[in-house]
Amino acid sequence: MKQPPSPVSGTLEQVYLLERDAGLMCRILGLYAARGVDVLRVEYAYAAQDVMTLKVGVAPRSCEGSADVLRVLVARAASLVGVLAAAEVPLAEQRSQSQQAAVAVL
Repeated sequence: MKQPPSPVSGTLEQVYLLERDAGLMCRILGLYAARGVDVLRVEYAYAAQDVMTLKVGVAPRSCEGSADVLRVLVARAASLVGVLAAAEVPLAEQRSQSQQAAVAVL
């Protein structure tokens, strides 16, 4: 039986909806690198013809004041031309989604 991909334990996740542009995706990931945030996982998928989703999972203690740094990163990324929406996914919500996915597989 195939198990669904489970998020790395203890990660914080940010989700972006953006125009299909690899350069834009690199600029967003560059914001994380510039602030020294440890990126544990990156997923992207096409949401529509010219729109994609980008999910970035980071270690919660990868930088000092990580909650504030991540809020600033999401706000900064949301201001880039081509980013349609940006949001942080609370850790509790991630857990419930992964539990629901595991139940769906069973």
